[in-house]
Amino acid sequence: MMPTYPKPKISVIMPSFNQGKFIRRAIQSVLSQEYPNLELIIIDGGSTDDTVQVIREYQDAICYFVSEKDTGQSDALRKGFDRANGDIWTWLNTDDQLLPGALKEVAELFKTQRNLKWVLGNVVWIDKDDIVIKCWRGENQSRFMAQIGRLTAGGPSAFFVPSLYHEVGGINVRLTYQMDTELWWKFIVHGYIPRRTKGYIWALRLHEDAKVSGAMFGDPNTEKQLRIAKAKQDESWQIREISNSFRFRLPSWIAVSVGYLRRALSTRFILGLLDTLRFKNNHIQDINL
Repeated sequence: MMPTYPKPKISVIMPSFNQGKFIRRAIQSVLSQEYPNLELIIIDGGSTDDTVQVIREYQDAICYFVSEKDTGQSDALRKGFDRANGDIWTWLNTDDQLLPGALKEVAELFKTQRNLKWVLGNVVWIDKDDIVIKCWRGENQSRFMAQIGRLTAGGPSAFFVPSLYHEVGGINVRLTYQMDTELWWKFIVHGYIPRRTKGYIWALRLHEDAKVSGAMFGDPNTEKQLRIAKAKQDESWQIREISNSFRFRLPSWIAVSVGYLRRALSTRFILGLLDTLRFKNNHIQDINL
């Protein structure tokens, strides 16, 4: 049940490890939302760079912060959500950013949609210098598209109520790369279809040191990258097991073709392409999304 006061409390969990060169921008992107009922929680995995020093500069605005060894991002997220007291939860990686107005738009969606359990946002890809690479407006998620195996979530751009998180068992700490994808599938399999925001709410940073996108900047055939690719594949099979009983039995090429066709016919997708043409190579702070 949503609260009756005007602004629901939003908990933003930030898992952190050695992101000193980006974390200041991430923290500022949250605090600059000027959202009046915000809970910022930072769980650091024992960083050895200047991450902790930067975090302490903002300690008066942070509700909880700890820096201690953990088993990775999923473990940090679990710790953060165990501490959260908000009515709406999300997380932000410390090399990414929330975009202006994100929290306000999400709060309004939850206030006006009485039984809403989770929301997906639109995403802007940026480089290490905050330059726009691509804009992506995801199509609305539907039960049918999920049943043919198509998920329109875009990374951790989701906001959800605590009861839903607990109902599905929360974050799977055994997953390293696709803990977010598994969580979204658990939401859907339990019968909850998300709403999509109108605006862009999240900036995903692509850079060589990123856990996932880092593979784009190097040789994919190195021992490390082959090991990461194998781990991702194994996790994908685990996630598929969760949704197998929910999905239609269709050849994969049919499901993929339907997904591409729906995207091509989606007004949202086309608007994203047009936004990319307008804003590509501009600094994220110099454009009005």
